[in-house]
Amino acid sequence: MSDIEIRSGRVVAVDTATLRDAAARADLAVADAESLRAALAKVDHLLGVTMIGGTAAHPVTVATTVCEQGEMLVTALRNTATAYELVELQARQAAAAAGDPGDRREAVLLARRIEQIEASSPAAAALADQAVADAPNPFATVAGELFWPSIFLGTLGAAAVGLYSVGTLAIRAAGKGVIPDGSTLVGAPRTPTVRLMNVREGTAPDSMSALARRQPSTERPGDIRVERYTMPGGRQRFALYVSGTRTKGDIGTFGMATNVPLYLGVASSSYEATRIALERAGAKPGDSVMVSGHSQGAMIASRLALEEEYEVPMLVGFGNPVQADVGADTLQVDFRHSDDVVPLLAAGGHDASIGATGSMVVERNINPWPWLDSHQMDAYTETAEMLDASSDPRMDAVRQRLAEFGQAESVEVFVYDTEEGVTPSSADAG
Repeated sequence: MSDIEIRSGRVVAVDTATLRDAAARADLAVADAESLRAALAKVDHLLGVTMIGGTAAHPVTVATTVCEQGEMLVTALRNTATAYELVELQARQAAAAAGDPGDRREAVLLARRIEQIEASSPAAAALADQAVADAPNPFATVAGELFWPSIFLGTLGAAAVGLYSVGTLAIRAAGKGVIPDGSTLVGAPRTPTVRLMNVREGTAPDSMSALARRQPSTERPGDIRVERYTMPGGRQRFALYVSGTRTKGDIGTFGMATNVPLYLGVASSSYEATRIALERAGAKPGDSVMVSGHSQGAMIASRLALEEEYEVPMLVGFGNPVQADVGADTLQVDFRHSDDVVPLLAAGGHDASIGATGSMVVERNINPWPWLDSHQMDAYTETAEMLDASSDPRMDAVRQRLAEFGQAESVEVFVYDTEEGVTPSSADAG
């Protein structure tokens, strides 16, 4: 078991604005150090002790070293910020070039901007190229762990390792895993049966681990959980928790039959069931809904954010097989385990940071055997607990959004079960 790694994107680890702010602060510190060095040099001259000024411990020598190293730090911070900016521009340019004809002009403008930055800052351009080359390969961990088992599986095992080796390129080439802003589902799914199981009073979540513990699973009743918050003044807000794919027991609409089409961009009955559950709980178009889910449920939550039927202040995914560009108003927290095969389907996600300021990818390695428990919610709950204990400044945005739910005057919890098929008119009674 390893510690968590927190990034802003597959390539970008730190927000560029944060780097530039650090560079500005370091620049001011260097200026102060330079003033101190000049003052020390003047005193040194007045005292007539310049003959020992060449020693490493001499105050003037120390101050000079501090100034030189400080200038190197400022340059490195600015080059790194520019490099990450280049990565973000390159990602936007690639998305625009692959989009509708109307996006081609934007792609050309972005290409020119990239050329200008590369020409003005060759060092930053080299850093950007290196950052992309060194970016984590989401398939590498599982491929390595499958090596020894593959020996006992003969050609089948070798084929599995080979698939993981080319997986990122294959998924990206197919246009899957990474979902651009503005994407919508296609098709019309069968209307499922959505049955209200129970209603009770609840409390607001105060941490990421609290969100994780509320995710529906085979150990908890129901497929979908909706929390309705009545805020001061009577305004209502909602929180959504969606089940992952179920393979045993009462799978409802959350089986593999809905999982695969949804990954391919087709509206599924599980997605439709989630919309119906929100509507039954009182959510109206335009209402604020914090969305979260595990596995297939995380895909559904991502798609709800992209469809823009509701205002989505935060999206939390556990073991999400996709990563959606949900826009600058939605804080996105994406939990992944590097030995979980399901997040591999996202092929590393977006290279640059997406979502509101503070959005992050939280990752760690769980088990040397990737098919055992690294995809289970219990493991993701432990990862969420580790994030709660983190001092990473990006957690400030998370805590701020969760604190807003704590202001609610009342909290109601609705738990729904689902079934495939056409909803009878009597089901509206729920």
